[in-house]
Amino acid sequence: MHDPLAAPRVDLEVPVPERLPETSAPTSMANGGGPDPLREDARAAWAYRTYLRARGSQPLHPDAGARLLAAVDPDDHVEFIAEAAVRYEANLFAELTRDGTAPFVAARTMRRWILVERATSAVVVCTGPAFPGSIAGTSRATTWPNVGWTLGVTADDGRKLAFKVFSDDDHLDRLEKLIEQGAAEEIKLLPEQAEVPALPDLGAAESARGAAAAQRFLPSDWRTSEEVAAAHMRALGFADAELTGGSRDGGLDVVAGAGVAQVKMQAQPVGAPQVQQLRGTRPHSPHHLFYSTSGYTTAARETAAEIGVYLFTIGRDGMVSPVGDAAADLAETGVHDPDAVRAVTARQIVHQYCQTVGDRITAAINAIDSSSPRHTGRYPGHPDRARRYLLQAVNNLLEAPGSFESLRSAAVYYHHTELLAHVWFREMGVPYPDGEHLRHEPDTLDSFYN
Repeated sequence: MHDPLAAPRVDLEVPVPERLPETSAPTSMANGGGPDPLREDARAAWAYRTYLRARGSQPLHPDAGARLLAAVDPDDHVEFIAEAAVRYEANLFAELTRDGTAPFVAARTMRRWILVERATSAVVVCTGPAFPGSIAGTSRATTWPNVGWTLGVTADDGRKLAFKVFSDDDHLDRLEKLIEQGAAEEIKLLPEQAEVPALPDLGAAESARGAAAAQRFLPSDWRTSEEVAAAHMRALGFADAELTGGSRDGGLDVVAGAGVAQVKMQAQPVGAPQVQQLRGTRPHSPHHLFYSTSGYTTAARETAAEIGVYLFTIGRDGMVSPVGDAAADLAETGVHDPDAVRAVTARQIVHQYCQTVGDRITAAINAIDSSSPRHTGRYPGHPDRARRYLLQAVNNLLEAPGSFESLRSAAVYYHHTELLAHVWFREMGVPYPDGEHLRHEPDTLDSFYN
């Protein structure tokens, strides 16, 4: 039986373009008492949480965190945060160390470095490349806590400075990758964007009706007869009714949360022993339904009335008819199983949402004008940094898990994937998801004079 909490496999054939464009968390208390804005703001929450888990890291005062966030554009996000030391001279070989807590914290966004001094909450902003030409790593002889990369940059206020970003271990590889390439492969939270539809509201499924009207099948074989029975049960209100397939679950052919059924396609009418056998299978199930293409013996009808089994016949035209008063009453009133209806409806909502996200990302990529001059980005290396987010989104679609822990997990996976894709469009100034093709019109006399 399919677990209603497991997301359906969403097979998305996402066409990878031949040529991609070239190159909120719970409140906490920190340092004396106030809410920590870095934990609450989606632009920085993932980077800050990762930073706090690093070796030797200390929380930033809420006032300093607020000033850091004030330097982040509303549509930008922080890729990583690290301990740092600063010297106001462009000397890469100046000795920059930390004894205990580092005096600064460095945050890298898609667009700039932000340096925050712990003691004063003063902020220095350096807009431009994350991996400038002036950079040096510590020697192999250097050990933690002083392993790191030193960068020479010019602040937005014109000051020349060198700052060292410290690694949380004795190795530089991960830190170098974050500085040079960004966090596209690691980041687990991105801020919501107006152009990206929100997650589906699975709570709305509670009021939706998941069961569709029974489909009409011609019962040409035993398998089709079982499909008729399953469709009929769903129409009665057993919204999660499914065939057992080859498992033959105790002789049952259809199972649901609120009922089970057996289907017989045979030449002779169903007898009392078969009805009794169904009632003994899963005796605590609220409803036991029997479907027959050849009718029932008188003894079977009497037994069903005594032990509470609902009898139905399947005609040659696929029409299902009740046999006896109990079955007629069930056919008239149906069952009320809101949990099953909610689960089926939520599954349908999530499946459709995941398919739509894949289609939207694919259409957006296909609408990119590779020749557009706007793809040069804000600084050297910016287009490639943003492009890694688009590549990660495509990779997520192509390698999506076959199942998820819950329906919400499936929806979150695809929503995050779309936010990853949106980073490239956002950073390059390209409309999402419409792209640029429709915005270009040929230059003609009429177009100019109009």
